[in-house]
Amino acid sequence: MKKVLIVLLIMMLVVSLAGCGGGSDEKPVIKIASKPWTEQLILGSMTIQYLEAKGYEVEDRTGLGETAVLRPAIHSDEIDMYWEYTGTALMVNMKEEVVTDSVECYDMVKAWDEETNNIQWLDYALANNTYTLMMRNEDTQEKGIQTITDLAEYIKAGNEVRLGSNIDFIERPDGLDGLEAKYNIKFNRDLISSMEVGLTYEALKNDQLDVAMGFGTDGRIAAMNFTTLEDDEAFFPVYNPAPIVRKEILEAYPDLEADLNQLPALLGEKVLQELNKKVDVDGLEPEEVAEAFLKEHNLID
Repeated sequence: MKKVLIVLLIMMLVVSLAGCGGGSDEKPVIKIASKPWTEQLILGSMTIQYLEAKGYEVEDRTGLGETAVLRPAIHSDEIDMYWEYTGTALMVNMKEEVVTDSVECYDMVKAWDEETNNIQWLDYALANNTYTLMMRNEDTQEKGIQTITDLAEYIKAGNEVRLGSNIDFIERPDGLDGLEAKYNIKFNRDLISSMEVGLTYEALKNDQLDVAMGFGTDGRIAAMNFTTLEDDEAFFPVYNPAPIVRKEILEAYPDLEADLNQLPALLGEKVLQELNKKVDVDGLEPEEVAEAFLKEHNLID
């Protein structure tokens, strides 16, 4: 009997010691960050709510900072994932030249991060938050302008066009000068107004401009009934958002990649414009907008 008791005690001790070492098998909390502006806060909150509903344990680090903050944070394991833009990674982190094809840009940054930084790019959204030229809907219809080539032909025909832009677009090589060279177009410099981006939307709405520079997924485009002219010669850089995740996290959660890839497929340009509008124009919180979107697509209850 004593021998049996001793054997049982030894077995209990072994199980107990194994349990003490079980921490190595515990799943890590996924630290999800974002940049501190509307679209990023929506994407970050959407990811957090979706993964929580799927049973993942997550930590909210949304609004942490711009790429200059987030990149070092993901490299040092301070955060585990955030949504990055392909063009940003290409030009800011890789220091490469502008790429205007979404697939090419994505393939370049994906390969670089996997090989160099142990970071995995998941699927990218078709939305492209790049520079755009905007006009009032009624003007595009009246003047027959739907593409930048149409605008170039309109100007070449002798029509004057008042253009509003921020100073970066006027000075950057991937801005006004490059656009004019690509489309063989020349804006009258006396009719160009330099202003903050937010003011270009208001000035266009109030008929103080004919064309304004903006960003492709800005919610004000839909709210103010603007048309974004098609970049039919593919001049502007591509900025497709995609979740980027530390490989250790994907290894710890084998289903995470497939789960997260459900989101980018739903995020076209018009969709992100509308989501951003609900925050910037309608005054809703990013968390509210993200929750409603997930429920609409039956991704959470």
